[in-house]
Amino acid sequence: MVDRDPFAEIDRMNAKDLPAGAANPPDLLRAEVARLAKLAPLEYQTERKPVADRHHVGLAALDKAVAAERARHRAETAARLRRKPPPGPGEVRWPPGFTMKADGLYGPPRENTPPPRGWSLPDVLGQSRDQTGEAWGLWLQWRDPDGKAHRYAMPSELLMVEPGRLEAELMRRGLRISTDPGARMLLRKALAEVQSGDRVRVAYATGWQGDDDAPAFLLPDGTVLGTPAEHVVLRSPPADAAQQCAVAGTLEGWKSEVATLAVGNPLAVFCVSGTFAGPLLLPAGETGGGFHFCGRSKVGKTLAVQMGLSAWGLPHKVGGALRDWRSTANALETAGEECTDGLLPLDEVHQANPADVAAAAYMLADGAGKRRLKRDASPARRREWRAFILSTGEIDQRTAVARAGQKMPAGAEVRVASVPVDDATATWPALHGRADFPALASDLHDAMKRHHGAAAREFVARLAAMRADNPAGLTAVIDDMRDRFATLLPPGADPQVREVARRCALVAAAGELAALWEVVPWQPGMAEAAAATMLRAWIARRPGGAGSAEAAAQLDQVRTVLVQHGAGRFTVLQRTQGVWEETDPGRAVQNRIGWRKRDGGRDEFLIPPETWRTEVCAPAALDPTATARTLHEAGFLRVTSDRDRTVKERLPGFPNPVRVYAVTAALLDAVDEGAQVRAA
Repeated sequence: MVDRDPFAEIDRMNAKDLPAGAANPPDLLRAEVARLAKLAPLEYQTERKPVADRHHVGLAALDKAVAAERARHRAETAARLRRKPPPGPGEVRWPPGFTMKADGLYGPPRENTPPPRGWSLPDVLGQSRDQTGEAWGLWLQWRDPDGKAHRYAMPSELLMVEPGRLEAELMRRGLRISTDPGARMLLRKALAEVQSGDRVRVAYATGWQGDDDAPAFLLPDGTVLGTPAEHVVLRSPPADAAQQCAVAGTLEGWKSEVATLAVGNPLAVFCVSGTFAGPLLLPAGETGGGFHFCGRSKVGKTLAVQMGLSAWGLPHKVGGALRDWRSTANALETAGEECTDGLLPLDEVHQANPADVAAAAYMLADGAGKRRLKRDASPARRREWRAFILSTGEIDQRTAVARAGQKMPAGAEVRVASVPVDDATATWPALHGRADFPALASDLHDAMKRHHGAAAREFVARLAAMRADNPAGLTAVIDDMRDRFATLLPPGADPQVREVARRCALVAAAGELAALWEVVPWQPGMAEAAAATMLRAWIARRPGGAGSAEAAAQLDQVRTVLVQHGAGRFTVLQRTQGVWEETDPGRAVQNRIGWRKRDGGRDEFLIPPETWRTEVCAPAALDPTATARTLHEAGFLRVTSDRDRTVKERLPGFPNPVRVYAVTAALLDAVDEGAQVRAA
């Protein structure tokens, strides 16, 4: 402990040791002690003995006085800092004893040690936190030895975890840090106690940030488009952030060499329009979803998606932004979060695990990953996103799922609707002076290498301005396009069909806005016509047409059972003197499903509820009650009342009437034409 009055010891020693008649003025000694307390440790060690001799003071007493003076100065400095108001905008305040110099940050001098060397410490651009006021940290900036600028949202929690983790993160990004343990502790102290008058909001995903009054769009590389109320940074930028939104060439070059070649090719126009649909999802109040293009290889499916992707960055898998279906569920979650409010391109669905395709379609379209727990069993942050999906593959998703012995849920098919693309000539009718499609594809690939990344930035910047200045006008554009696409559907179209039509309308609206803002060199109406073409192609291929896909699947399953087993597992009945009897009593029917009544042109299949459930509906995982309701509504089930869809029949071998489902044989001849979409 340091004495309350260290000079009392000096005074006692003076009285004991000073020669007779010598004097040591107290004020002069106090001034000397104050001077010594400000010296660095090496300088103090050099001067302490001459000063002690000059003032006739013992070294121990002088050391105590200097230590007390330093403690008093630190206490006064800390009290003064506590009284100071928080730092203002642009001000950075380092903790007491730390000094920022031209060659780095210098820490406080330590007793009996030389002063620490300066560190190549980053500039503090602000204190960061997320939109909930948690996840505090520092927004740092520095240059690596090559002169490349780095920015890093450093979580404050790294200051309290195992030693070396923070330093490793900083050094991995090119910051030079001393390996001396003492210096590293001082580095942590400086970063833990530094204050900044600026605030930065940390985002966990790319895409729209802020509110409708000050919308801003955050790209994977940290670029912010728009005017946010406060600076926004991405907490964990992807490792290939620069590749995902790389810019090369010019917007005019992309328009003249890439987007122009989409004219006359509906699939290409649709994909380029679809690439701008992602930023429209939030203002349109839509969740994610998209389209899957399936068909023979080398017909230009991936090329069309790459044309759209080139608006955001280099549209290649290696060193670019094109992604594969062949990924784990965790990797797909990461991909969704990285593409929030943008385009999520997925290539080659046949390479995915067939058992995971349906679940992935649901997850990517719904925009939420699995719920997980931290090590302490508290809930971890759930990944969330909102992305427009363009997918390709030689097979559709239904076929991919069937390879795993599963059924593709209708909801998954609607979320990522499969559109057939089977013929390059039909898909790319406009070659723009090229000899054939391969020549056109070659020119497009070369052009996309030279020009990419600028179009999406221009579109998003214009959209952000419209969201801020004319949100009602943007809403009117989207609503008008939705109304136009609703008129393409027949009355009574299934809600699933209306959902896909709504998504096509969003693509059309995005393409028309891009044409209006001269982001693409198209005539008005081109994007709308292309989206209508894709909608018609999807409905023409869809089971049930514009009707219910579930109802079509139910009718198809019952029809399949009757076709496969109508001759072998049904007992054939005929009417004899008003009584139904077996036509061939000696014929044994193995594993019988039911009976078939032959009555001229009014044949019926009679199926008891037990086999209706186990033999007809269970193999296709159908709901027995819903399947019966569908047959009744379609006119293929004889009923006595709307409440009970079974009837009672007297059958050979049963003393009492048996309750059965009476399916008319007309189901075998029915052609599922579906509801057709009127021409646009």
